[in-house]
Amino acid sequence: MNFKQAIEQIGGLKYIVGLLNIRSSAGRKFLLSLPFLTQKDELEKIFDESELLFAKWNDDNTRRAFSVLETKLSQLRDISSTLRHLKERNVMDDVELFEIKHFALLSNAIREIKEEMELTYFRIPDLLQVIDILDPEQKRIPHFYIYDQYSSELTELRKKINQATLSDKETILFETEKLENNIRREISEKLRPHAKTMQQVLSELARLDVELAKTEQVVTLSLSKPDFSSENTEIKEMFHPQVAFALSQQGKAFQKIDIDIPTQPTLITGANMAGKSVLLKTVALIQTMAQFGFYVPAASAKIVPVEKIFISAGDGQDEMNGLSSFASEMLRINEMISAIKKGTKALVLIDELARTTNPTEGKAIVCGMLDFLIENGVRSLITTHYSIHLPCRKLRVKGFIESKSNEKIDSKNINNYIDYSLEETTDNEVPHEAIKIAEIIGVDDDILERTKKYLKK
Repeated sequence: MNFKQAIEQIGGLKYIVGLLNIRSSAGRKFLLSLPFLTQKDELEKIFDESELLFAKWNDDNTRRAFSVLETKLSQLRDISSTLRHLKERNVMDDVELFEIKHFALLSNAIREIKEEMELTYFRIPDLLQVIDILDPEQKRIPHFYIYDQYSSELTELRKKINQATLSDKETILFETEKLENNIRREISEKLRPHAKTMQQVLSELARLDVELAKTEQVVTLSLSKPDFSSENTEIKEMFHPQVAFALSQQGKAFQKIDIDIPTQPTLITGANMAGKSVLLKTVALIQTMAQFGFYVPAASAKIVPVEKIFISAGDGQDEMNGLSSFASEMLRINEMISAIKKGTKALVLIDELARTTNPTEGKAIVCGMLDFLIENGVRSLITTHYSIHLPCRKLRVKGFIESKSNEKIDSKNINNYIDYSLEETTDNEVPHEAIKIAEIIGVDDDILERTKKYLKK
């Protein structure tokens, strides 16, 4: 999985990307191609470098240098297609030669700033040889044409043009154009051995652009550096940035919660509106961000890297494929099972498994899936409204808090009276708070009374 694919699969990641201040098209392209890292040592190396960059970012002595660096990166163009043409032995035209010269001058300027700031973990080779090929006048100006310095013969021909009669001028112009094309061919041949190095420089500048944007986002979103473990995932005070922002727009606060995920499935119960779906999406987002080298929305996080994140949360993805919600969900479950049987190290997150079928069969499906996950020791979180009697770890969202004020609870303030934190439970019965919620949000009394009558039966 690369980052582009993850954006399509993990809710909230697109929001994070939208807030990244990446300054160049090359940086944006680099971000989308980032690989999903699964090895603890390679992740730790990336975050060690991120910590060094973040320390520089917070240093008042380097703030001006960062500002200059950001301005330079905003001038970076993605010249991948030009470099590809060069490697394919094409003759560069003046526009392509200008692109290469501008790029080489810019990269060397950024390289100098990088070295002054001692950002040694960004390896940007010197492109002085490329600059000398394209800048025979040594003026270091981001402009290109076929200079007289390339050929004394060209110099003489250009002088003759100004002195020639109209009948001779056409012949001289033809000879001049022919000579200029030969010079472009010679320049292209001289540049070709540097094409691979320039591609490496482009990639490293794009990486620098992305890393600066990620560092800036640490501050703006109050993110934390994750640590990595081979035992349990433990996340403290996690939050979902997109949901937190939406709540803040309504004058509400996101309640941060803690969770740990051992090597066994965990069943999570709680009333409707208890935040179970957001919980799973937040865990998926944090795991994904960490394994792509991002700081995470939590006070602290110890993450066990996995090879694949499976999340089944509905989100309206079923209507587009012509299958029922239940059929689509079962196909996603089957994909999880198939991968786990092949030995894939997975994190499984399932929101209200089998909720769209009848309760008898739905409960049996949940038990069957739990039994499989227990047997295979899969890190997993499954939310449900079914009463499950299997011997597995169980958590419950604490739920409603009794009001100690005279404030009337209604649909506008109900979230203020829900405790979203999790607690261990051995109770096999799920919370029965649906009627209470319906009453609070103002469902018609006639329906409520009829419902309570059937509930007693």
